[in-house]
Amino acid sequence: MVPVTDQWKNLEQTQWQKSKPVVIPVEISDTGYYYNLFINLRVTNDYKYSNLYIKLNITDPAGKKSSDPIMLTLADHRGKWVGHSLGHIISFRLPAQKDKVFNKPGKYIFELEQFMRDTVLKEIVSVGIKLDKQQEILK
Repeated sequence: MVPVTDQWKNLEQTQWQKSKPVVIPVEISDTGYYYNLFINLRVTNDYKYSNLYIKLNITDPAGKKSSDPIMLTLADHRGKWVGHSLGHIISFRLPAQKDKVFNKPGKYIFELEQFMRDTVLKEIVSVGIKLDKQQEILK
């Protein structure tokens, strides 16, 4: 497992607006491997939901865009956070896509949109992605 990128983008005033997706460009040169994608997330103790729906958009170097809705579970059935707590901030690194294949080398644009009912989602500190290179694709 080799990390390709591990990025966090801080949000203004701990608010994530539907109209402002988090955009992360990543250069991928090695197309002969599987990749695992994780969503990085930090919320405050005051975040009022036990989950987070996001839409993950990925644009490849040729401009082709794919879109996947993803539901992230942030708390168990008793309301206990499943992330790591440090003071009033809870950090999560949650799996989003396993064994992802990137067919073309070049710059990929990862775009994360909050997909909740709230137009402005409060108590979100930062959002990002971690991308790990896995085993080689056998041909």
